[in-house]
Amino acid sequence: MEAFAFKELRQFAELTVPSAMMVCLEWWSFVLLVLLSGLLPNPKLETSVLSICLNTGALMFTVTSGLCAAISTRVSNELGAGRPQVARLATIVVICMALFAGSVISITMILLCKSWGYMYSNEEEVVTYIARMIPVLGVSFFIDGIHTSLSGTSRVFTTIWNLVQLSPAPRY
Repeated sequence: MEAFAFKELRQFAELTVPSAMMVCLEWWSFVLLVLLSGLLPNPKLETSVLSICLNTGALMFTVTSGLCAAISTRVSNELGAGRPQVARLATIVVICMALFAGSVISITMILLCKSWGYMYSNEEEVVTYIARMIPVLGVSFFIDGIHTSLSGTSRVFTTIWNLVQLSPAPRY
């Protein structure tokens, strides 16, 4: 019984390692961006503003990442149970939830743009720069939130496609 559990481990790793690397590279690129902002003309200001923007992005990412995990599991279970219409409905529900969550967070950010920077810093120059960037960040996070939520659904279909490609051809 134990040997059967590890039989497909190599195929599983071939699917998961690229996904894990993709997430790691994304976060490492954010860290590298903050480090490189220290080379700009006003490094203290630029690093402060960039790190605040990335922390604000992490706020939105946690919500949509949760939706991504939920829809990935739900669609997988529904497709495995042979209920594609329920999987489709679950996807539509997550799209609506992502639109709602993104709208609430983006509108809140835009409405509080003058005071958003004070949650992170008490320096007027940093707060002023953050206030100028918040509308752009709000729109960007809204779109990225929808993308992150839907990536859970696409992950299911990619996994199914890869499993079909990896499975041996039927022998008659």
